Amino acid sequence: MKNSPFSAPGFLVTCALAITPFWPSPAAASTTPPGITLPEIEIVATIKPVHSLVESILGDEGTATLLISGGASPHTFSLKPSHARALARADLVVWVGPDLERFLEEPLENVAANARHLAVSESKGLTKWPARTGGVWHHQHQEDTHDETGQDGAEHDDAHHDEHEETGHQDASDNAHLTTDPHIWLDPINAIAMSREIEAALIQLYPARAEHFAANATHLRTELNTLDAALRRQTNPVKDRPFFVFHDAYQYFERRYNLSPLGAITVTPDLSPGAKRIQDLRDTGENRGHTCVFAEPQFEPRTMQLLAEGRNATLAYLDPLGSQIDAGPGHYVATLTALADSLVTCLQTKSAE
Repeated sequence: MKNSPFSAPGFLVTCALAITPFWPSPAAASTTPPGITLPEIEIVATIKPVHSLVESILGDEGTATLLISGGASPHTFSLKPSHARALARADLVVWVGPDLERFLEEPLENVAANARHLAVSESKGLTKWPARTGGVWHHQHQEDTHDETGQDGAEHDDAHHDEHEETGHQDASDNAHLTTDPHIWLDPINAIAMSREIEAALIQLYPARAEHFAANATHLRTELNTLDAALRRQTNPVKDRPFFVFHDAYQYFERRYNLSPLGAITVTPDLSPGAKRIQDLRDTGENRGHTCVFAEPQFEPRTMQLLAEGRNATLAYLDPLGSQIDAGPGHYVATLTALADSLVTCLQTKSAE
């Protein structure tokens, strides 16, 4: 019987609890003088975590249009006419960048030509990691390079990315189009850097609302620092326990909290792994003892089931996009909290067996 990421007991409870601790406080009260009509806000954001940061700063001044909703993935997404209309109206389009949303490059130039395009992957102070290949990694713990106080990190030199050295069995085509891992939002300190760029763009476009945006952005950054500290406490007991992931979406989360991934089936979900890669991963799992194997709800878990079956492994789910969590200001914190909950629950359970 096909496993479902949402049939396991407690999934909905986990998501509900994930939202509760850090739900943003009400936005700063609007300071618009009576009788003054401000221009309508027209913003498009691509993925839910980025959309959440935008809406947290907008507060009650407006809403942003979410481009990729539900269980859709930016790796396999196609624009619909309704998306094109939203892009054509936009004053600002906020996306991660071409390494993640390749489908958007041409529409930005042709459909949203009059909008400002903000690629948060180019945010000042962002920590970036080189793209990895799928397959088995040799993990070596490395002290996290972010400032513990929550200050923005600096981009790391390529010479310092050897935390996960590849085995040489991976297909070279895995990351042929990637130089940098685009899943930058899975580090809360990167989200802080991104929030500063979003705040600046909103203030530039809508200067009459500057005070409102600044207050909301300050509150958001406090929430993100609180989240970061909570995630570190939560993941610390399982940081040495091995696991596999479906696709290599979690490097920023792994490095931030010094976790111990063994490998990934693929770098991007649109690439299918070969039989040798699956066997290499299975052999590595056997040598390391019981492990957790994490699929993603947006994709068929058949390959991950093959990796887990017949081995002392548990199939569980991680969702880097928070696809089943409501879009909005609380989404970002809820998504990372739910991700940590799923990871820790599985790894603690396997350790206790």
